[in-house]
Amino acid sequence: MNRSIKECFVTGIVSLGLLLAAGIPAVASNSAEVTLNHNAVVHGKNLPAGKYTVEWKTHSPEATVQFVQRSRVVLSTDGRVEQRDKTSDSTAVVYDNAPDGSLSIIEIRFANSNQVLVFN
Repeated sequence: MNRSIKECFVTGIVSLGLLLAAGIPAVASNSAEVTLNHNAVVHGKNLPAGKYTVEWKTHSPEATVQFVQRSRVVLSTDGRVEQRDKTSDSTAVVYDNAPDGSLSIIEIRFANSNQVLVFN
């Protein structure tokens, strides 16, 4: 009799887990390696030149974006994922010159992808 109760309990727990997982909306997560050749600004936050892993979680089309170096989040900000008609040949960071001479990142394009991270 104890075995039957344990089997029912385990089956109930597994079923509950599956129901909860099915009810949670899927959130896509992506990452790519990016090298910033210049100090830059993203949404008013300074980002030093260097190599980063850019990680983003999409919330259709908004995204939470993190710039990570050596397993440490250097900067976290909001962005937007856009689909372009053409895929990029290489990973590229697109900058805009601010009136004060600083560079702002306005988008990041990824090699062999038509997805672009856009920062306003």
